This record gives sequence, structure tokens and C-alpha cells, in this order.
Amino acid sequence: MELSRHDDLEKDMEKLKRFSAPRESLEAWERLFLLKGLRETPGIDPFPGFGNLKVYKGRVIPLRENLGKSKGYRVIFQMLSFECYKILVFSRHGIYHSEKDLIDLIKIRLMR
Repeated sequence: MELSRHDDLEKDMEKLKRFSAPRESLEAWERLFLLKGLRETPGIDPFPGFGNLKVYKGRVIPLRENLGKSKGYRVIFQMLSFECYKILVFSRHGIYHSEKDLIDLIKIRLMR
């Protein structure tokens, strides 16, 4: 299985620099996802509203923080094929002003 990151993911990391260990949290989630796959990785749901594109949202438990998944990070990724996935957005709940802002960002990144 292959998992890649969108080129703009570094911009997301810059927005998260005030939080503890965002990069390490994402890397831990990536290892779990590569090991377990789409069906067995907990906290993954389809993200509706993208037509025929298979876009999913997942919850990432923040490392080095005493919080649960609901207050943690959010990863948005696209299934390109059964063995190929691309992470589009990595954020924290509350970073974007509204869900519409997040959806607009996803749509922009899907075009590139």
C-alpha cells in the first residue's frame, strides 16, 4: 500500500506549530494506516460532498497531550486506488473558521 502527502501539507504543519507534536502524531497515524488499511483503522469515515471522488476523514490522537481523538487532529485523504492514498489536509479541530472553509480547501487541493 502507498500513502503520499499533498505538497501543501507543510502549510498545515506551520499552522499547527503551537500544538505539541503534530508531525509525530501524523507519522504515527500513517504507520497505523499502512499496517491496518482503510477498513481496520479506527476513526475513519467517508467525507461526503465530493461526487465520485473517494474522500475520507480520520481522527488522529495527539501525541504528548492528554486528550482524546475528538479534540485531536483531523486528517483528510483521498483514495486514488485500492492500494494508493493521498493525504490532502492535516488540521486541528477549530483551526478553520467553518466546515465550509475546510471543504473549500479540500476542493482546491483536489484540483492540484
